[in-house]
Amino acid sequence: MCWMSSISVFVILTIHSVYLYDPTKPSPNHPVKVDEIQPLDRTHVLASISSYERDIYINYHKGVHIDQYRVSLTSHWTLEKRYSKMDCCETKDIGIRDARCDSQYICLSIMQSDLKWRLDLMSREMKRIRRGIVMDAGENQHKFFSMLIPLHDQRWLFVNWYSNKLWMVDQQGKPKLMKDSKIKNIRNACISSNGCYMAVRTEKPCALKLYKLE
Repeated sequence: MCWMSSISVFVILTIHSVYLYDPTKPSPNHPVKVDEIQPLDRTHVLASISSYERDIYINYHKGVHIDQYRVSLTSHWTLEKRYSKMDCCETKDIGIRDARCDSQYICLSIMQSDLKWRLDLMSREMKRIRRGIVMDAGENQHKFFSMLIPLHDQRWLFVNWYSNKLWMVDQQGKPKLMKDSKIKNIRNACISSNGCYMAVRTEKPCALKLYKLE
């Protein structure tokens, strides 16, 4: 799910569909399915979504495709471009977990053939601007357990659920491990609107922790 400020709705992604939810509408208020948005076929699973102005980018599981949709001023959705995995990745890469937008770029979290993660910075036309520096590895090629969060100042937060490690990638693309031995079993994380604080939800033990970002 993501917030789309250009039309003031939450965009909700399921494995095969996209729904819009307007929190300002009176009850009963249910999400509305966007019928124009369809996966390539029902065998493909939609994995992540991100918005920028009037566009959304939908990543398929393992980055088989990334679909770019645009909504018109009359609320009509059209498929602007369908990028293949080869358009976005290197030949030996296993795939893409997330495609996330900030105010200037698109960032892709990519699992390499050695199972290690990197963050590649892309233009709006999905041309690579910067190849990411390798971070730690995932569990195996079938488990894409990670999360990518934009900080909206050209920095990116990457969470490796398998290793329980958080990485901060700066404006030059250099990753820094956020060391905290107390952070275990990370399940979710979010950033405050001003980019100064991060909330982390963990399991076993179940806890919510707040961190100040530098």
